[in-house]
Amino acid sequence: MKPTVQRRAGTPDPQLSEQISVRGQDAGVAVGASTTTQTLERALGLLKAFRGSPKPLTHAELVRRTGYSKASISRVAATLVVLGYLDRALDGVRFQIGVRGLRIGRRYLSNSLLTRLAKPIMQQLADRNNVSVGLAVANQLDMIYIKYCNSGRIATLRLGVGRTVPMELSSIGRTYVWAQPPARRQRLLFDILKKIGSHGPAVVAKMEHAFEDLDKYGYCMAAGEYQRDTFAVSVPVWLGDPPVVMALNCSAVSYVPDLENIRKVLAPTLQSTAEKLIDVMSTIDSALF
Repeated sequence: MKPTVQRRAGTPDPQLSEQISVRGQDAGVAVGASTTTQTLERALGLLKAFRGSPKPLTHAELVRRTGYSKASISRVAATLVVLGYLDRALDGVRFQIGVRGLRIGRRYLSNSLLTRLAKPIMQQLADRNNVSVGLAVANQLDMIYIKYCNSGRIATLRLGVGRTVPMELSSIGRTYVWAQPPARRQRLLFDILKKIGSHGPAVVAKMEHAFEDLDKYGYCMAAGEYQRDTFAVSVPVWLGDPPVVMALNCSAVSYVPDLENIRKVLAPTLQSTAEKLIDVMSTIDSALF
């Protein structure tokens, strides 16, 4: 059976996809970069460590998540507090995203044509199937949600706009990697192997199993890997002109996912929703995203 959602007319060839997908690549600093550039990279890395969550983080947790030294965290965090991108939590010890950082994200959401057009289509899927529906793009080796719609009748998943999930542990991340041109896909798998270390081969094996499902059915599923007692089903989408690859998922809390309902109802409906998004975005300049 061929996937319902596949590359179609207007979808970029591998060379063009390579150029477009640079948005999701690591923003590494070039050899010989200035101290100012390195400081900026560390500041952005520190903000990324919050993963879109409002939860305050300790100095030690920021060190663990970024790999920066304690001195670097202290110096960069103090600067970001002065600039308003971080705030001290009420306990005076931990840090949280500041008002200025929230304003940047809010401004993007309010001005984004992509999220405005996607909302009614995604909300319809969420309400009719009692699921959460997310649209995500790559952010280095994570996926970041740029639109997220909840049904009012399901248990809340601890996700939302601005939250990130690891590519390797999520169906939406595995789908994004699968949709890349071969060379880009291999680079991502190699970087994931380096990131994870000794458990890398087992994790990549799960990703490759998801790729087989995507090849055969056009979607893949993950259950209980990123959040316990939850499942998610994901499909790729190529949005805008020229098309930019993203990934779309639906998810819910479930101790034992209903595999027959996923196969016969949820996955086909998700694929149909992806087609609707592709159609409504087909003439939109993807530079506006």
